[in-house]
Parts: sequence; structure tokens; C-alpha cells
Amino acid sequence: MLKYTLVFFLVQLIGINLQAQYRPSNMGRITVVSDSQPFILSLNGVTYNDRPELQVTIDGLSDQLYAISTLISGRGQREMERRQITVRNENGDFVEMIFKVGSQRNTRSRSQLINLFAQIPIDMSLVDNGNGVAYAYGAPGRPIHLGDNPDMGIPPINSITPITRTELDRLFSLMNREPFDDAKFKIINPIFSETTLRVEQISEIMKRFQWDDGKLKVAKAAYGNCSDKRNYSTLTGNFTFLGNKNDLLDFIEKQQRMR
Repeated sequence: MLKYTLVFFLVQLIGINLQAQYRPSNMGRITVVSDSQPFILSLNGVTYNDRPELQVTIDGLSDQLYAISTLISGRGQREMERRQITVRNENGDFVEMIFKVGSQRNTRSRSQLINLFAQIPIDMSLVDNGNGVAYAYGAPGRPIHLGDNPDMGIPPINSITPITRTELDRLFSLMNREPFDDAKFKIINPIFSETTLRVEQISEIMKRFQWDDGKLKVAKAAYGNCSDKRNYSTLTGNFTFLGNKNDLLDFIEKQQRMR
């Protein structure tokens, strides 16, 4: 379990030795910890740990916005969420964002939140997964050691797991809170390289977008890991304008020629 004393030590270490020791990293990291209540962690709607843990780390994060949610089971099951997370600091360097599941402070409410606990430069982070579990971004359900190569990247398509109904519904819940198609696409885009999708699921996603441009971006981004590409042309039924239908058909034809 991550201790307060460890974080205090890290903060002091940063203040004293930052200039001498810090070397920017090209990947970010998110760690979520809890003192007493194990949780299931999801990142951008994708569940990473199969069983509840007190500490979960996701390594190898890139330059985009993330949303995390924790599900605490048992009596009074609770799900907490934090959105718009970036893994860069004010200088533009990648960091480890450490969040703590805890009660809301300075109120009589018993509600719980995901609180930002610390922000540590990656190359100075002493956090490991000895007391919890860590995963590479894009590889849910397959724990790693943080000493492994952080640039291991997305696994081959034949090892990427299909998205579950629960994960897809959680993504839809996040998307429904955004009024603009661009924001919705930022939420859904990471999933296209993390999981396999069927044409009917891609069609569901496209229907969440108001305009044809957003739907077309989804259709093109999701093609690579689609498990039934032979049915891909049916997605043209989601478009209003003929030009976008032809654009997708041309894209499909080009992808097939490249194989």
C-alpha cells in the first residue's frame, strides 16, 4: 500500500534534487491507491484489473486526456470517476499522476472521491507494483512489472481482447456528457487500438455522433481492429450525405488493397 510517508519523501526529494536527477520520460503513468477498500480500475471505459486491488498502475500513457473510474464492490457498491486527466506537468514533461480513493474533506458528507495525491516526475518515481498490480496501456488483464520495457506498446491484434458490453456502456456514459463531437471522439478514440470491435458495435458508436464528419472519423479509426471487416460497408447507412458514404467505401477499398 502506498504510504503517506513515501509520498512526503518523494516530494522532498523532488524539491532538493530535481535539477540534478530529473530526465524527462516519453511516457506517463497513472496510479490509483486505496487504504482499505479494494477496487476495480477502468481507464477511458476499459477495465484493467479483473479482481479488486488496493493499488493499480497503468503505464505507458501518451499525450491525450484520460478518464478513470473505480468500482468498489460489496455492501453499498460505489463507482467514482475523475475526468480530463493529463499525464504532463506544467513544463510539458510526462509524470506519474497518483490518485487516492478517499472521503470528501471538510464536509459532513460521506461521499467518496478520487483525489489527486501526488504528481511525480517519471524518472524519480519510486512507486512499484509490489503492493498492487500494474498494466501496460492498451493491455488490460495482463499484469506487468514496472521494470519491464515501458515502450512495449499495443499487443498484436490476435491478442487484443474484445470490448465488453459493460466497457462499451461506460464509454457511452462518458460520451453522453460531452456536447461536441470532437470531445466525444477524444474519449472513444483510444479504444480502437486497445480492443477488437464488431461492425455492429462500431455502428453503435457512430450513432453517438451528431455530424457525418465525426461518424467518418470513427469508422476510419475503428477499421484496423474490427473483427468482421467483410461487413464494414454496411456502416455507410449511418451517414446522411452521399459524399461521406463514398469516402468510407473508398477508404475500405484502399485498406483492402494494402493487405
